[in-house]
Amino acid sequence: MEIPNSHAGHLLKMVAPSLLARLKAEFWLRSQVQADDTVLCFGNLPPLFPNKGKVTVFLQNRYMFGSHNFSGFSLGARLRLALERCWFRWCMRSSYQIVVQSQTMQQELRQALGFESRVLPFLPAMQTQASDNSIDQTFDFVYVSSAEPHKNHRALIQAWVQLAAKGIRPSLALTVDHNSAFTIVAEIEQHKQLHQLAIHNFGTLPPGQVQALYKNSKALIFPSKLESYGLPLLEARQLGLPILASELDYVRDVVQPEQTFDPNSPTSIARAVMRHLAIKTEAVVPVDAAIFLAEIQKRGAA
Repeated sequence: MEIPNSHAGHLLKMVAPSLLARLKAEFWLRSQVQADDTVLCFGNLPPLFPNKGKVTVFLQNRYMFGSHNFSGFSLGARLRLALERCWFRWCMRSSYQIVVQSQTMQQELRQALGFESRVLPFLPAMQTQASDNSIDQTFDFVYVSSAEPHKNHRALIQAWVQLAAKGIRPSLALTVDHNSAFTIVAEIEQHKQLHQLAIHNFGTLPPGQVQALYKNSKALIFPSKLESYGLPLLEARQLGLPILASELDYVRDVVQPEQTFDPNSPTSIARAVMRHLAIKTEAVVPVDAAIFLAEIQKRGAA
């Protein structure tokens, strides 16, 4: 996060994503903050120790509260989330301000923990300079996302498999990290080879290349099951891309998509893709009893 020029005199302290680094930062914060200071915690968690300042917690992670299925996460990730959920709940004080990015997030936080919050969406400005031009392919769809279980890549790939079975092979660009999401990356490659899917996984991209990828894509597809805000939805909308997204509250908090689907159903995702591509689906027409029996008899005669 860059500090705007109007706030250039403010102190930005970056903390490495480790328990030891966070503890050091917490001791530093307790010793340095004065009564007239404003403390913005930009990473979901309130200060571990009380301090004299006016504290605002920017809450972006839906996993910090409520009921969720963590079975798809590694043991280390589950332990970290359990610790962070306790930290968030036990260290939050009534004097702290919580900022969230959507009305759905505000309502769910109130229902789960009784915490009040302020809705104040934060969207980094899109780059105005020329974006990276290293991506020269054009894609029918793009999904800019990491590979956590709720991002729902498996259902998306199964939808592409169903489309391929119908002879429909739209191109799809993904940004799943090659170095950390080994299982998903392997599954993508397996289905890609087995079903001749037109999928290209770029891995994690810097912002300039992400913008270039959007500009080289015809539509955003966004099957995520859980988001605090859904930043790619807004990024795609800013660039004028049509959006196909999960029919969930977090989506309509920020955009009105052109097509929606049930994120739990690869068939629903595939049908939304076909609607967007103006490909008609043939419905099975019911028959009367006489034709039904005649068809059964045909099989018996054969």
